[in-house]
Amino acid sequence: LAPLADVGRMGLTNYLMQYLILITVLGQGFGLRVVVVGWFSLLLINCFFVVQILYSHWWFRYFQFGPVEWAWRSLTWFRMQPMRITPRPVLQAELAT
Repeated sequence: LAPLADVGRMGLTNYLMQYLILITVLGQGFGLRVVVVGWFSLLLINCFFVVQILYSHWWFRYFQFGPVEWAWRSLTWFRMQPMRITPRPVLQAELAT
């Protein structure tokens, strides 16, 4: 279950992304009248969730928080929170090896 940890760390972002994208694609967003029924709807939603897992894992390589979580935290504390992960300093012993 470790790959799901990143998805949970940016749960609000993933929830909003899932809602907006699926309602746009499957709803009236593009003026399409798409009807997805049965196993295809389950396949579509699961494929989208796999994309979210990969996106979340990629995101946390560079950032501390999800974009919506960062905005929420910044608004809560009334100041901009650091978003990027600060690089770890390289020790002299690591350079020698």
